[in-house]
Amino acid sequence: MATFQLKQNADTFDFDIGGSVQQGGAAFGTWSTDAANKIVITKPDGTTVSLDAGWKFNADNHLVLQSGGADAFDFCAQDGVVPFFKTVDAVLQVFPDQKNAFTFNLNGEWDIDKNHDLTFTPAGGIASTIDGFVQDPRGRFMYHFFDKDDLTRQSIFGFVGQWDSFTDADGKPMVRFTYKRADGTTGTFELPSAISFNRTINEFMYEYDKNGQTRRLQFVGELKINENFEITYSLDRQVSKGQQQVASTTFHFGATFHRDNFDGEIELAINKADGSAGTTTITVGGHFTAMLGTTQLVAGFSFSQIRNGATVTSTFGFNGSLQFKDNGEITWEFLQNATQFSININAQIQVGDVRVDGRLNLVSQSGRIVGVKVLLGVAF
Repeated sequence: MATFQLKQNADTFDFDIGGSVQQGGAAFGTWSTDAANKIVITKPDGTTVSLDAGWKFNADNHLVLQSGGADAFDFCAQDGVVPFFKTVDAVLQVFPDQKNAFTFNLNGEWDIDKNHDLTFTPAGGIASTIDGFVQDPRGRFMYHFFDKDDLTRQSIFGFVGQWDSFTDADGKPMVRFTYKRADGTTGTFELPSAISFNRTINEFMYEYDKNGQTRRLQFVGELKINENFEITYSLDRQVSKGQQQVASTTFHFGATFHRDNFDGEIELAINKADGSAGTTTITVGGHFTAMLGTTQLVAGFSFSQIRNGATVTSTFGFNGSLQFKDNGEITWEFLQNATQFSININAQIQVGDVRVDGRLNLVSQSGRIVGVKVLLGVAF
């Protein structure tokens, strides 16, 4: 069994990865770690000996024990031994040999940097970097990494918490994940890039490139857009083995209509904090349509999502009105953020005689009245 040696004053101790300790070739007790990440030996009489220890992940993503500032033992470089790592409430749990029940815990702070590297700062220690990627098809914060000396060995760190959205100064839609710690406090991962929109399934996602690979964190939720193009996206609660991994929360974004016609799919520019259109545009898969409102005929948009295995279609009308000019031109007019939008829809409307339902009638500036028969492919 793999062993390492530590010294304290004149005493030398031999530790094995099964949790046993010897001194001078004789059994001395068992070992584990405490909340400060020190190695603690428990002797048969119940008394303890505490030894200072340092911890880091090296450039190969190996967990290394340090003593006196020097590397003392690499848990991932022992012949015939495969370690296992996981996180439980942000505590790093280490199984030095996955075939052995012995385990110990390490406490520390977690963060994610601009390169999507996870950083771990053990209690009382310095930060080290784990080169991996965050990726999940259900919007969970799952960080994957490989042993760079043996790419068949993969570890996944999972964190429990919730997502929240915000918009940066340029109007980019951003997200942060607030995770819970074992002591009841929380920490935050703020992802360095903006989220985007997967128009093929009409769901938000976080997609980025790292080391020549495209990685995706797919958020699963219900999309809603109101008449003022305000976007809400209610994330589904994610559970594994009966335990909540991600709480149900809602993204909120203001947006501005970003097209000059009603052809194809709708494009929306995410608003900045001042309400003006930002630099990020999302495209929602679907089609423009028309619907009868309470007082008038309105233009709108229809889109679908797969929810619980079934296709759910949503339609929202725009906050505006049809305008019939004396020259016969018909436009859709709406006001947003003190800006007047006008879209010519002559090619997408058919008019005729006055209709019984007053909501289908248009009156020109001179009083001429026509009735709408077809608008945006919908017959009335």
